Amino acid sequence: DIFYEMHYSQSYKSHEPPRMSGVKDAVAFFPGTASTTDNSGAHLFKVNCQMCHGADAKGGGPVLTIMIGTYNYTPIVSPDLTTRPFTTIYSTLSRNTRPLGPTSVMPPFGKLLSAGERAAIAEYVASLPK
Repeated sequence: DIFYEMHYSQSYKSHEPPRMSGVKDAVAFFPGTASTTDNSGAHLFKVNCQMCHGADAKGGGPVLTIMIGTYNYTPIVSPDLTTRPFTTIYSTLSRNTRPLGPTSVMPPFGKLLSAGERAAIAEYVASLPK
């Protein structure tokens, strides 16, 4: 194929300097990307729970506030997690179906989070002030 415009030719790239041949037996090195997340209970709570339960886990999150105010949603149980023990929080997070019945809006985290991630969230919530 003949291209009359040089920028279509693979041998000519006006924005790149000329290339030199690589060193024989050279191996390309691509460092791994740095992780921007961690699996701490605080981070996992912030990502998965804070929008409804609030930063203090007392139920004042923006999503739940809008659901109650705009859509007249009534929580089945208190959204304040600080009064619940570790085992209750962990077992609620570990269910694979709607944890509190068909009218609950809490997603089933049993399939979304690993056992270690669920335990980290429960430990973090249990450590918050009551």
